Amino acid sequence: MKDSDEIIKEYSKDKAVYDSLEKVTNGLISTLLSNDSIDVHSITSRCKTVSSLRGKVNRPDKSYSSLKDITDIVGLRVTTYFSDHVDIISQIIENEFVVDRENSIDKRKAIEPDRFGYMSLHLVAEHADTRTNLPEYKKFKGIKFEIQIRTILQHAWAEIEHDIGYKSSSQVPVSLRRRFSRLSGLLELADEEFFGIRNEISAYKNELVDSIKSNPLSVNLDLDSIESFVSNNELVNELENEFSKVFNCPLTDSSRNMLSRFLNHMNSLDINTIHDLSDAYLQSQQYLVPFLEIWLMDPDGSKAKFPSVERGISLLYVCYITLALRDDEKYFQKFIENSKFGANIESKIKSTFSRLSVE
Repeated sequence: MKDSDEIIKEYSKDKAVYDSLEKVTNGLISTLLSNDSIDVHSITSRCKTVSSLRGKVNRPDKSYSSLKDITDIVGLRVTTYFSDHVDIISQIIENEFVVDRENSIDKRKAIEPDRFGYMSLHLVAEHADTRTNLPEYKKFKGIKFEIQIRTILQHAWAEIEHDIGYKSSSQVPVSLRRRFSRLSGLLELADEEFFGIRNEISAYKNELVDSIKSNPLSVNLDLDSIESFVSNNELVNELENEFSKVFNCPLTDSSRNMLSRFLNHMNSLDINTIHDLSDAYLQSQQYLVPFLEIWLMDPDGSKAKFPSVERGISLLYVCYITLALRDDEKYFQKFIENSKFGANIESKIKSTFSRLSVE
């Protein structure tokens, strides 16, 4: 049986292999999740230092016969946004690696109802033969590592728990145990609620196209509904194809950042539903393209140049035309207050629209 000194000596010699294992495995997991379109908060990893390993093997409650008996020299942590992704990622890991089920533990299931803490999933794994048969993976054959998978709220609990220094209910002062228990339950409930909210948002988005067509009065203007409207409305698409010709540049996909700004502009004009927005487009339709042509002209007669414009840009010009048609100082002031434009935007809108009327 190797003693701790022999294990440390072997690790010191092979440290570069373990460092490489950490980096390669981190990159591989990142690629696997990206290939499956799994968006995670972070993938972090670490490789124990020689001094850290020495402290581990010298603990009186531990006994190791070889370096490869130690399964957490390399540790990786995948932090997810949503609780269901923990199981999805676990399945990906099980499909791509050899998982040591005997030493893996799902602490979410192991925790007793009255036990202190909020736990995550710990998998012990190694690279499969399909990879270790490759020259670049051969040196990792038989080396195990630990992968923790937890939600961002589970991670927050674990980090605060570590900082405070309590790992079991018996260590916590009696006067604080109930508060710890309540907080643990709140975090678990929050994880479930975020999961539910995400699913409801997804269902809402899927229903928007039909809702906008069948009952636009009932669809409030929000970031998702305005995005769906811009993407699917035939009039908007026709107008923006004309806009692309006037701008003399291609259209790119809408960004939610831009749509969010335009949504604020719409709200300042009391355009609050998809029905309101449709009406605004219909009322502005005949003016939009000629207004844009004049708007883009510099005082010297040259035309402003753009490398590209985002789909949804017509929303801004619908606001301009709506302001000009209403010619109401109240709406101009609200629009200016809710936008980054200065007060001179009012005079430019009015002068451009007046030229449009003449021309």
